[in-house]
Amino acid sequence: MAGKFLSILNLQELQLWVMPYPLMKIILLHQWKTLYLFQKKKNRISLTHQNRFAGLLSSDLLTFDLQRNNQILNVNLIYENISDIPDTRNVLLDWGIDGQFGTNDLGEGNGIIDEGERLDTDKISFFNQRRIGFYSAINKKIKNYPIGFGIKVISTALKNNFSIGVGFDIGIIKNIKTTKYAFILENFPSSGILWENGTIEGTSPSLIFGLDRPFQNKNIKNIKFNLLYSFKTSFSNRHLDSQFRIGNFSLDNSFGLEISYKKNLAFRFGKNKVNNLTGGLGVSFNEIEIHYAFLNSALDYGLGSHHIISLNFSYDWITKQLLKI
Repeated sequence: MAGKFLSILNLQELQLWVMPYPLMKIILLHQWKTLYLFQKKKNRISLTHQNRFAGLLSSDLLTFDLQRNNQILNVNLIYENISDIPDTRNVLLDWGIDGQFGTNDLGEGNGIIDEGERLDTDKISFFNQRRIGFYSAINKKIKNYPIGFGIKVISTALKNNFSIGVGFDIGIIKNIKTTKYAFILENFPSSGILWENGTIEGTSPSLIFGLDRPFQNKNIKNIKFNLLYSFKTSFSNRHLDSQFRIGNFSLDNSFGLEISYKKNLAFRFGKNKVNNLTGGLGVSFNEIEIHYAFLNSALDYGLGSHHIISLNFSYDWITKQLLKI
């Protein structure tokens, strides 16, 4: 299930690695979400929009925290839509080399587009794919170690097909001086997606190591740096973009650097696990934050650029605005 729906993260983290995949496939990237979100600001609501492939693919993410008895539950709701997907099934004019049906010549009826054959464009139809996802994480201390537990649920509607999937993440984070180290077991003990025809897509666990290292030059006032690094080992999520792969085994790493000024302005740069460079900008006005991330289309495929924008509001600010109405 990792290839379908990874841990949801906020945009500040995403800008450092931002993968060239929809938020649903992600995540999107940083698997620290299960643990690390509890080190972030509380009592905020975040709205994030992603646009790819010249608007053919769009994703929206709503993130907020629920707090009770000093326990914080992070909730993420996500919607993804891919429009105008061409359905080219059964539209091949598979008449063979001579261009006529019924002659049984070479290439006729083999299901392959041979020379002289084409698709019947008048019969091509279009459909949409829609996904609705839910991700929630909670953090508890066990023997003074923060342990994160996450659950993710995704529902997919693909033309006349429907599926639902569930997955779990667990991890631990440890501070050593100013550096945070994390180990996350993703899709534990396993994750799966069940389609309406009974087909099950299963995913084995993946192990992720993360590092978060803030530092500051004493000679440069008001400027802070934050280095993040992620290393993922998977035994089932290998793909063509994997940095190192043997059979179903793959190794991928990604990193990011944030440069912030007085905690109000931040510039972000990074490399994701498919070796694409990305950048971002964040502006904070105490109760309101605006974040933007950008990624060019990989390898000049001409598929359009990747844009993500996020607006974060404090609960206090929202309450004030509502009282003014």
